[in-house]
Amino acid sequence: MKMSNLSSLFLKNLGIDASFYLTEDDFSSQRFLYAGIPQLEELVQLKKSGQFDFETVLLLHENNPMFDKNPADTDEFIRRNAQAAIAGFVMIERQPSASPDLPDTGNCLVFTSVVSDLETKCAFYAILPELISKSAVLNCPTYQLEISFEDLADDVFEYYSKNALAFFKESGQTVPPYDSVYSTARVSKAAATIQKIKQNPKVIASGREFIAPNMSVLEVCCGNGMSTLALYDENVTPICVDINEDDICIGLSHGVLKPEKTIIMDATALSKNLNSERFDTVIGFMIGTVYEFNKNIWFSIADESVKMLKPGGFLLFTLREKHEAEWIFDHLKENGIFGEIIDNRNDETNYDSWIYFAQKGI
Repeated sequence: MKMSNLSSLFLKNLGIDASFYLTEDDFSSQRFLYAGIPQLEELVQLKKSGQFDFETVLLLHENNPMFDKNPADTDEFIRRNAQAAIAGFVMIERQPSASPDLPDTGNCLVFTSVVSDLETKCAFYAILPELISKSAVLNCPTYQLEISFEDLADDVFEYYSKNALAFFKESGQTVPPYDSVYSTARVSKAAATIQKIKQNPKVIASGREFIAPNMSVLEVCCGNGMSTLALYDENVTPICVDINEDDICIGLSHGVLKPEKTIIMDATALSKNLNSERFDTVIGFMIGTVYEFNKNIWFSIADESVKMLKPGGFLLFTLREKHEAEWIFDHLKENGIFGEIIDNRNDETNYDSWIYFAQKGI
């Protein structure tokens, strides 16, 4: 499997046209990503027994000092700075090219906690120094490459999205035609909703943008990407999250959802897999029908969405019925988020009829 950013780095710097594998190969694990702690523990044991003879790469966070350039490059330095500097660890099985004109090929196993819960991150950074510290030097070539958090996260999303899409196609699922899935009226309503909120007095008074090019935006309950199209028109490429694998795969099949920006995940677990306070805006268009019996699930999604917002960031949900927006309003008010409900019934559809809109405190 190609991971676009890592593939480019490995080809340019190491001369390897690499295939990458994450330690959780099942695409459904994308809902709860883990860093392969048991596999790392096995590598430590292989190293201690002198059986580890693979090439390895340390993936360093962009703009962090390389260890070999730092005079304090000791075991203690590595232990204290691993989380700040190291984004991941890669084990390479290289196959030399038969021709000097062609790059080597290789299979690469990637260990990273860049998309994982706090418990896994802690376990990852507790064991990693045992594999890479000076007193545990591997008897093999070890390289260091810099990559940004965003690029590595994109690679993780891309990997699982492509796995999910491959499984979807191999299972014989039929992809409906584009025109039968995507409604111009729906996209137009989402676009009009964005423009309405841009002109909201609270947005104007805040001095902040609700939606603007290159902003960090999270779209929860994205479905097949219907309303994502309206965000693209604003030159915004959101991180898109939905629990429905089929909807995601339809969006991926039509090229509406981008593999590197899409993740199949339960939105009640956002903070387990994504960094909190990362996004300028969180949006959920037509998030789903909120009933009395399931409203606690939607309350959890609302709470998780707030966690994702930077201080001062904006939250927008659209719903079909007013009472659904009122439930969200009342719940978040109890948790210190004071939003507003906006009547958006300005066409013949029942979509995006009511808006819940709020700004997170600074």
